[in-house]
Amino acid sequence: MSFSTDPNPNQSLTVAHSRALLAKNWGNAQTSLLAFITASVPQFSDAEDLLQEVAVEVAVRFDDYDPSRPFLPWALWIAKIKIAEFYRNRQRRQVVLVGNSLDALAEACVEIQESLSDEQFAIEKCLDQLTDRSRELLNLRYSEGISSPEIGARLGISVRYVRVALSRIRTTLTECVQAAMTSRSSSNA
Repeated sequence: MSFSTDPNPNQSLTVAHSRALLAKNWGNAQTSLLAFITASVPQFSDAEDLLQEVAVEVAVRFDDYDPSRPFLPWALWIAKIKIAEFYRNRQRRQVVLVGNSLDALAEACVEIQESLSDEQFAIEKCLDQLTDRSRELLNLRYSEGISSPEIGARLGISVRYVRVALSRIRTTLTECVQAAMTSRSSSNA
């Protein structure tokens, strides 16, 4: 006996998947979109309002989005439309950014997000290479926010050991991420 009131349970799964994809993509693109919009309008309060309008429009049009393509350029296209409407509705001249300038700014936002994605990939790769003990120390210090003396007491090790170990781990991670980024950029060239 089924208690579902939905005549098509597969449609619910599709809607749930679509919502999850929208949430993930929006979360990844929101900072870049806000930067783009902020650079395009005179007041930050206008940018915040426009970002909300873009969010609504993205949600309304999300069924038109092709998930095989990058989300940010599609969302930037919607943002450009909203920015044009902003100036048209307020009868302001578009002196801040027009035509190619707006396109160049959108391309820069995409490049920045790709760079951040590369850095995130490198960090995750380097974290995977750490020992369990090193990951535990990082987790206690940075995820849980526990001080070095508290970590030492919890793990039964000296505070000096904790501080030296964390310093070495940070150095190792920095070098690993830099090497991964250098390797990735040379392979993309």
